[in-house]
Amino acid sequence: MKSICFYSSYFTQDFIPYYVKFYLEELEKHFSEIIFLTNEKQLKETELTYLKQKNITLKFVSNEGFDFGMWYKAFKEYPSLNYDRVALVNDSCVLFKPLTNVFKWVDSNDFDYCGLVSSKSVALHVQSYFIVINKNAIKPVYDYFMEHGLISDYKKVIYTYEIGLSANLRKQGLKVAAMFTSKKDIAAQNPSFLVIEEFISEGLPMIKKKIIFRSYRKGEYLSMLRMNFKLNQNVYIKLIKEVNKNIPLIDFDLAIKDFKRSSNLDLYLYSIVLFFYQLGKRSKLLTALFHKLIIIRRRLRGDTSTNILASTADDESIN
Repeated sequence: MKSICFYSSYFTQDFIPYYVKFYLEELEKHFSEIIFLTNEKQLKETELTYLKQKNITLKFVSNEGFDFGMWYKAFKEYPSLNYDRVALVNDSCVLFKPLTNVFKWVDSNDFDYCGLVSSKSVALHVQSYFIVINKNAIKPVYDYFMEHGLISDYKKVIYTYEIGLSANLRKQGLKVAAMFTSKKDIAAQNPSFLVIEEFISEGLPMIKKKIIFRSYRKGEYLSMLRMNFKLNQNVYIKLIKEVNKNIPLIDFDLAIKDFKRSSNLDLYLYSIVLFFYQLGKRSKLLTALFHKLIIIRRRLRGDTSTNILASTADDESIN
């Protein structure tokens, strides 16, 4: 099978982060070609040598259109229609174990377009951080990218590509699927955060890098509070190790070293706010006030949704 993987990654250092190398080396086992798409920068010579030794093609692209912008440029440059399988993968997750079981699942089914996690955030779709496109869907996906092109507005990118592509392919009668779907009623929240412990226990091989590196934007802490999310990454690392005994895992210490925070102040502050939030949930007045803050935050970013339970495209994009 002739296959190609477009791996998009944004970072500003002059070295490739360890967790990205771990991911690339695992993808290399499953694809004929790996195209490493990243923003323009000066990389150390040792990093260029590493990529050559691994037979990974480095492609610098201007930072526009987010991951989908990088993938759009890859579709334009590389003859994807000549391949039996194309993958769209980004660096928003830390892969912590081999992808063997994922590709056993992919190869044992006849899906046209599949990924790891399904989400009902806004509308049913496959989350886009890991997508495998098989032969029948390659041209429809290519055509969709060529039709919509580069989109600079983040919210519009999510609605058009993250959510819209899955719906478009289903309308064409193609088989769209995800390996992991939560058994819980999670309304329309982002499952890659809300039920990540459930997914890890079921075999999900990766976790959002924001969870491991605690690289949240300030406004995202409201979403974390609303989900009663455990902010300490050690909770998830411990679970990963317990679930995956006797399986070779990424060195989490090395991964975190590249993005090490200067302090744990965020953990302490979050714990205090979470305590008062849980206390406040017993009060209808305080709950209403918190919900009002969420709606104000949404309006500031141009979102008119007033449904507190439903997440929005911005919530979905916590990556």
